[in-house]
Amino acid sequence: MKKLSGKLYIIMPLAIMQHFAEQKKVNEFEICEMIVKQNPEWVNRLFDNETSYCLNDLKHDFVGLMANDEHFLPRI
Repeated sequence: MKKLSGKLYIIMPLAIMQHFAEQKKVNEFEICEMIVKQNPEWVNRLFDNETSYCLNDLKHDFVGLMANDEHFLPRI
């Protein structure tokens, strides 16, 4: 889990992670750990070598996953 959290931390724009970290009163890495723990299927698709994605898709999905919106549809 730490390895995937670290990978997500590296590719995710810092401003987005900081936004959610401030809201939840945790650090940015903990935000990535939350995403990995709560959405392992999405994280595995993200880091699948056959998957290609753009930064906008990553940001869209990350924000949607953090919002826990039941109608959210990930792009990745």
